[in-house]
Amino acid sequence: MSELKIVVIGAGFAGRVIHVPGYRAAFAPVAALCDADEPRAQALARENSIPSVYTDWRRMLAEEKPDVVSVCLPNVFHREVTIAALDAGAHVLCEKPLATSVADAREMFDAARRNGRHLMAAQHFRFEPAAQAIKRAVESGDLGQVYYAEATALRRLGIPTWGTFHQRASSFGGCLLDIGVHMLDQTVWLMGNPTAARVSAVTQRRFGCRPDIAAAMRNAWDPQRFDVEDLGVAFVRFEDGASLVLRTSWAAHIAESRFSSRLLGTEGGAITDPPTLYRLRDGAQVDEEFKALPKVSGWGLEMAHWLAVVRGEAEPLVREEETMNVQRILNAAYRSAEEGREVEVEP
Repeated sequence: MSELKIVVIGAGFAGRVIHVPGYRAAFAPVAALCDADEPRAQALARENSIPSVYTDWRRMLAEEKPDVVSVCLPNVFHREVTIAALDAGAHVLCEKPLATSVADAREMFDAARRNGRHLMAAQHFRFEPAAQAIKRAVESGDLGQVYYAEATALRRLGIPTWGTFHQRASSFGGCLLDIGVHMLDQTVWLMGNPTAARVSAVTQRRFGCRPDIAAAMRNAWDPQRFDVEDLGVAFVRFEDGASLVLRTSWAAHIAESRFSSRLLGTEGGAITDPPTLYRLRDGAQVDEEFKALPKVSGWGLEMAHWLAVVRGEAEPLVREEETMNVQRILNAAYRSAEEGREVEVEP
């Protein structure tokens, strides 16, 4: 295949730290970059030898005619930009969460099918060596039937200090959509993607709206405009009888931040951090920790995999049915929290 023309829409954290350097590390240079903040885009372009900078993504799609587009924008813009890029003939890697509603996510995948292009949600936690090791153990039958799981994404004091993460108008949600989606996606994938049936959830806003917390983080946001959750807890029931607990926070009085997936199976258990299997062997309790995993970034592995998908060398690791399952759980969680009751997951 001839060299791909790649463009990135969004010069914020994801574009700057993951997508642009990820393409560069894979020897797939970015041809153009777009961001409404032109000085920010120009600075990132200079650092990475990107020849063209735009402030209008529609103009960039029309003029550059890219083969590949990375969408690294606030959540509420994902649907419109992704569908436009797919309709322009590009393959799209869209940052998580893919969408803010099940209906929007469905439209996005419909556009990918309509145009014969790939659309993949950027869920880089699946690519972490620890997660890959646990996945191999699950698929080999070491855990037996997985009947319970925990997805944990807890920060002690990690409210984002950049962008508009804390404003519902651009992000739709808070920690559930920012970091909770990462571990929910990883955990449900490790479980084998069972179909979610019902969700009961609670969301709270306890820290981001406090002036003293904002002051402790250099007044990076206006606490009076902080209108999303900084804690989310959900209990998920799956159609096969399995269950999952999701815990996520941007701020909490805990010993340390923790990101992990835990699985309980009939023949063994596992956790991703530290990556360990727990089981009985010859009547004895055995802990088997993975010690020699490669120390590589899930971000880099994700970007290399995405390019292999676009080039027809691999099937997407993050599949439509899995992303839709996660989207349904997230939207059901918000609905449950708002209504104060357990709700059915959209079929």
